[in-house]
Parts: sequence; structure tokens; C-alpha cells
Amino acid sequence: MTSAHAPIVAAATALLSWSHRRGGRARTLVRLRTIRTDTGLATAVVASELRDNPRGHEIGSDFAALANTALRQLIPAAVPPQAVVWYAHHGEFSSYDPSGPETLTKIDLRWDGEHYLDPTPTDHHLLSTHQLTEYSALLQLEPVDALLSQWTWDSAPMPGPRPPAR
Repeated sequence: MTSAHAPIVAAATALLSWSHRRGGRARTLVRLRTIRTDTGLATAVVASELRDNPRGHEIGSDFAALANTALRQLIPAAVPPQAVVWYAHHGEFSSYDPSGPETLTKIDLRWDGEHYLDPTPTDHHLLSTHQLTEYSALLQLEPVDALLSQWTWDSAPMPGPRPPAR
């Protein structure tokens, strides 16, 4: 996804809520970015784990459901689901406990023609600190806590249903 001069052509940020497989609701901060690369357009979704999810309701334990909800509510219908590049983002904003350094993990999700399938452990690729810094700059990702402090939970941007394909 890297490109020396990759302007963002579309961007969206939202708090995404979904029915977690372990029951109840979970939510994540989702940043969708479509950038121009040397070979065309590329769409990335960064899902940041938030510390207020109930224990056991982490994004990593239900990433396919998170992605399917993002597909229905946030990703434009013109973007082929199998072309989206997915990332799980963790840091101090993810836990009330000391959590170590900020991380970005590429998640290879498979698309079966109708929905995303659960990733296997080999589908998780932890990026290096250098790659985290590079991708954060490329995708113009603001710090999570700074972004969340700009919203109240009642006024945070919540995505609506995905419009039908034309």
C-alpha cells in the first residue's frame, strides 16, 4: 500500500458498534482511507481497539463481524470488499492497564462472495514500529485519544447503512 506521494482521495472516521459474537455490543474507532497509489486507488480500514469494550469483547476476537458491519455501514459500495486492506490498531487507548507500545497489525480477511470470514492466526501480520509510523503518516491517522476527546459519545459520528450498489 505504500507510495511516496499518496494523496487521500476519500476519508471517513466513525465509532462503529456491532453485535459481538460473545453477546452484547462492542465498538471501535474506524478510520477509512482511500488513497491514490502508483497502481490506482487503495482502500484501508484501521480499527482501533477502545478501552471501554467489555472484557472478552476485543476487536481481535470478532474481527470478521466488525469488518462485515463496517462494510454494510461505512465502506462505499463502489469499493470491492476483497480489495480492502484491514488493520487492527492497539495502544494506551485500548486498555485501562499498561498496554505497552502502540501497534498496527495487518489482518488478511478472506471474502467468500457474501461476507468476510474469520481470520486465522497466520492472517495477522504485526507491522514494525517504522511501518506503524510510515502508515500513520500516509493515512493521516490522528492520535486516538486526541480524536475521541473532540467528541461526546452522544455526538460522535456513527455510520448509517451502506447504500445499495448502482
